[in-house]
Amino acid sequence: MNQEVALCFEHISKTFPGVKALDDVSFQIKKGTIHILLGENGAGKSTLMKILTGVYPADSGTIWLDGKEIRPEGILESRKLGIGTVFQENSLVPDLSVAENVFLTREPKTWHGLDWEKIYADCGEWCSKLGIDLDPKAKVKDLTVAQQQIVEIVKVFSQDPKLVVLDEPTSALSENEISNLFRIVKAMKAQGITFIYISHRLEELSEIGDSCTVLRDGKFIGTVDNIKEIERGELIRMIVGRPMEEQFPQRDAKIGELFFEAKNITVPGLISDISFNVHKGEIVGVAGLVGAGRTTLAKACFGELKYQGKIYIDGKEVSIKSPIDAIGHHLGYLPEDRKTEGLFLDKTVAWNISLPNIKAYKGRFSINKKKELEDVKHYSAALNVKTPSLQQDVVHLSGGNQQKVAFAKWLCGQSQIYFFDEPTRGIDVGSKREIYEIINRLADQGNAILMISSELPELIGICDRIYVLYEGRMSGCIERKDATQEAIMTYPVHRQLCTFALML
Repeated sequence: MNQEVALCFEHISKTFPGVKALDDVSFQIKKGTIHILLGENGAGKSTLMKILTGVYPADSGTIWLDGKEIRPEGILESRKLGIGTVFQENSLVPDLSVAENVFLTREPKTWHGLDWEKIYADCGEWCSKLGIDLDPKAKVKDLTVAQQQIVEIVKVFSQDPKLVVLDEPTSALSENEISNLFRIVKAMKAQGITFIYISHRLEELSEIGDSCTVLRDGKFIGTVDNIKEIERGELIRMIVGRPMEEQFPQRDAKIGELFFEAKNITVPGLISDISFNVHKGEIVGVAGLVGAGRTTLAKACFGELKYQGKIYIDGKEVSIKSPIDAIGHHLGYLPEDRKTEGLFLDKTVAWNISLPNIKAYKGRFSINKKKELEDVKHYSAALNVKTPSLQQDVVHLSGGNQQKVAFAKWLCGQSQIYFFDEPTRGIDVGSKREIYEIINRLADQGNAILMISSELPELIGICDRIYVLYEGRMSGCIERKDATQEAIMTYPVHRQLCTFALML
């Protein structure tokens, strides 16, 4: 085997009940390169990586690492082979500290037990080496989603790997954190480490990647040796199997009367005095850096967090003290972390979709299963949820289809006001367009949409107005015609300068 090849997949196949996840996949990755693995949700990317790391056995085929055949039987064994992995799903232990998670199963010891001083010191040293600001003693459960992703990255690099798999590593990171991650990855690459980088964010690829391989429907489509030499349109064609002329579907907005209004919303210590509104048929975006308070605002309005301030629906003040109150007022909330907050992964597609509307199916003595099944079939079909069966557990669906199930449950619950927090995070380019079309359709039906996103092109491409939050406060609102990435990113700075000038 060529000595320049770090990793080689030969004829890898894997089948799950009702789904052929991988079908005779073969390709190579050169040493010391960043190789991008592309494909829609369900293309087989994560399955292939889980075979590489021993989470799943392959049904057939061979994997070669540095010229030697490997068949790891678990994460610990793959780690011993020099393979480090940051999976898309968080694998941290919430009640343990950052340092305990970083060195879990690898804790330095003394003759009388764990060497806690060294554990915390070594974790701090790795954070410093990687340019990361994290308290080694902080509990993981108290960290943001972005900070937890950073912990995963520190954990992998501290294992001194020779091959690193990064599965959607930037999906929960801010632009500054992404830049820092890229700096770290490039520095590690310079030391000879090989990377497999899975991402749906096409704008990242030429900045971080050297080469790429595309999978579609479990099959190998092709490898591009120099990712900077392929046009984006051609790459999209390889990924989805068809040209995608417009990333954001066109919409003729018909904005109606004021529907939802929040005044002076405050969650002490997190957000302060935020007011905003959404009209019927309107898609309103919320921009801001990680930690600006976007998710806190959505959770407060949905009754997950205790807030001060007033909320009006159709001009009438309402009291929302819990998610049950919110659902009663026809609010639906799609959280940024669908796996832990938005879905019950160990329950079926049907169970998840019908949950918010379960009261509608209750008879005097039992659940009206016929009506429930009719609604589940209707909404899963309306959103084109791809599943072998409505009785399939959601955990076995691709990320894009899990997101569609999360959408479907609020449609089934007859929501009229929707809060979507990072609705396309971790979603491939083809499924993103489907999600945009669903959001447009909801708006066209007269619903009110509040959409939080870290992807500025997404907000600009789909929203009628965009609010900008900064450090827990409202900076202001930008109309669609004035919305550019530069305007949104500099808006908080302009506001700060203006406020400072008024104080002089």
